[in-house]
This record gives sequence, C-alpha cells and structure tokens, in this order.
Amino acid sequence: MKRKKVEVCVAVLLSAAVTLGPLAMYAYTFGTDVINNHQRWAEFGSFLSGIYSPLLAVITLVVLVAQVALQKRQTVLQQQFSDHERDQAYLVQARGDIDFYATRMAEALNSIALPGVSLRAHLHQHFQPSNAQELDSPALRQLAANIHHLMPPTFDIWAAICPILMGMKAGKTLMFNLAYVSSSQKLIALLSFESCVVLDNFHRVRCEDQTKIDYTFSPLLSQR
Repeated sequence: MKRKKVEVCVAVLLSAAVTLGPLAMYAYTFGTDVINNHQRWAEFGSFLSGIYSPLLAVITLVVLVAQVALQKRQTVLQQQFSDHERDQAYLVQARGDIDFYATRMAEALNSIALPGVSLRAHLHQHFQPSNAQELDSPALRQLAANIHHLMPPTFDIWAAICPILMGMKAGKTLMFNLAYVSSSQKLIALLSFESCVVLDNFHRVRCEDQTKIDYTFSPLLSQR
C-alpha cells in the first residue's frame, strides 16, 4: 500500500514537471511581461502550441496504448475466467458420472455369473494374466465376448468410465490432477484395486486393442 502511494506521488510530480516545466522555462528566459504586449502574446501562443501540441499528441498516444493493453489484459482475464468456469463445470459433471457408474459397476460385479460364482470372482480368476501377450489369446477373447454378451453392463459401464478418467488425466491444472486422483481412489474404494485391474484387462481383451484407451489401473497395460 505504501509503495503504491509513493508511485502515485512520483507520477503526479512527473506530470506536473512535464506540464509546468515549459512555462517555468519561458518565464525564466523571457520574463512575464506579456500581459500588455500583443506581439509577446502571439509569440507566447506560438511557444505553447509548439511545446504542448506534440506533448498532447504523445500523451494521447500513451493513453491509447494503455487502453489497448488494458483491454487485452481484460480479454485474457475474461478468457481465463471462462476457461476456469468451463473446466469446473466439466469436472463437476465428470465426478457425478464417476459416482453413478461406480455404483452401477459394483452392482454388476456382485451379480451371479455362474452358479455360486459372482462376476467379480469370475473376472478375477481369468483376467489377471502374467503378461500382456496373454491378453491376446483366442480363449480369453472368446471368454470376454461371452461375458459381454451375457452381462453387457460390465463392459459398457467400464467403457464409459475410462474416457472420463482420461479426460481428467489430460488436464494440465492442479484442479484436474486432484479430480483424477480422487476419482481413481473412489473407484478403488468402491470396487477394490484388483477389480479395477481386471476390468482394465477385460476391457482391453474385449476391444482387442482397437481403441486408444489410456488404462489407469492395470500394470500390464500401463507399461505398454
């Protein structure tokens, strides 16, 4: 605050010096006896015109440049505000979608795939191969196709979750990063980390690597 007051005082003093300096110099050089002398008044007017016309032109130019700079800054600030509002709205929607899909996925995983075997246990048994090459085996692809045919929500819900996580991960701001981490942790808390891993693998097998998905949980796929 004190620094700002000093800057204002300096600006006022400089303005006064620029404005009154020529008059003081004229008075010091030629005196002040122009009141009753018509010729001196004409000379004084020419002096003022020659001094202050360029000065006013420079001041006008400076003001215009300052206005343009201020307008540009306001435009940038408005754009940043609009981008922030848009990103915030996107993340609110994305988090709501994650909550919705995570709940539906938990219900799907707890459903019965085989007599006495839940879908969760079935996926855990078959979709944790030791290496990524096993994900391309014909038997595993056929199993994934059968599961998708009999229980479509399993694949469809995870297929909806993956792009949401990708969108959060692609954001360059701290807000996006926090949303990505919190959404990933929420899925782990609701489904378990192992379930998230096998769902990544299941999605990859069912798509036969035909989609450009950046998987979040599977160590086999994140190393590729």
